[in-house]
Amino acid sequence: MADKRSILKLIRFAPAEIDAVTQHARACGLPVARYIRETALGAVPRIQRSQVHAELIRQLAAIGNNLNQLAHVANTTARLPDERALRTTLDEILRAIRQLD
Repeated sequence: MADKRSILKLIRFAPAEIDAVTQHARACGLPVARYIRETALGAVPRIQRSQVHAELIRQLAAIGNNLNQLAHVANTTARLPDERALRTTLDEILRAIRQLD
């Protein structure tokens, strides 16, 4: 069983430093104390994806599926896909890219 955390250590931060640490901790979904402890022990916390990014990833996956279907048509028929289908997929890609801003 792990030792109980019973030792308190005071550290001092400049206001800008604690703001940066707090922002990093929030981005990782961790309380500040846990973020400081884990990074001090060598962990590299991962930044959590926001719901917006999760939705964007789903949209990009759907677009990738559409592109795969268009490529399959082009490869099996030796013809270019329907221009309307290609334009629709390209428009979806552009909408997804604009969401990154």
